[in-house]
Amino acid sequence: MATVLITGGAKGIGLGAAERFARDGWTPVLADFDGELAAAEAERLGGDHVAVDVTDRDGQFAAFADVARRHGAIDALVTCAGLTIQGPSHDLPEASWRTVLDVDLTGTFFSCQAAVEHMPQGSAIVTIASIAALRGMPARAAYVAAKAGVVGLTKALAAEWSERGVRVNAVAPGWVDTPFLRDAAERGYVDLDVLAQRPPLRRLAEVGEIADVIAFLAMAEARYVTGQTVYVDGGWSWAM
Repeated sequence: MATVLITGGAKGIGLGAAERFARDGWTPVLADFDGELAAAEAERLGGDHVAVDVTDRDGQFAAFADVARRHGAIDALVTCAGLTIQGPSHDLPEASWRTVLDVDLTGTFFSCQAAVEHMPQGSAIVTIASIAALRGMPARAAYVAAKAGVVGLTKALAAEWSERGVRVNAVAPGWVDTPFLRDAAERGYVDLDVLAQRPPLRRLAEVGEIADVIAFLAMAEARYVTGQTVYVDGGWSWAM
């Protein structure tokens, strides 16, 4: 049975991906900062879990090695762990900038480093970028920079790790109906009705729609696809 390790796997897009992989017969390993929630969701899905902080390089190396010992290998990695901190760019605190870059970009790199040594030929990595990497968003300078970095990182790793037989692609969602987004709406940061009208499809994405593309890129059907960023955004990336 193939094993997929998903950072940020206890909620949102990460959990949606875990559910999709479980339905396809994979063993999902939920790697999340919230170890208790990851354990509960992993039990529900018949998978495994590990508590990780993606900014802790050594911790990830140890945790991922343990996952590989338990399951024999890591056949796919999905890097869903991420966050954003909003605020005017001209006075964004240094701590806010560093936190977002550390989690969203550096954490993604550490996860890839920690997993690749345990990935056999034919394995796949799917990073999570964002429509923000292409279009930009006000008051989210750190997030935009980090996600643009994820797109570049994905290309670099795809070019380098092709020799290992490991494909690396990115999924860049638009606005997705997640608890994270609904919390932002409740705080007054975004208007869900306005956001839903921006893409040509005139609605927010469902988590499962993002998970479907993640799963495709991890599976053999996408065996000749690497170094790509797939924008799953209802057409927002090209619409005026």
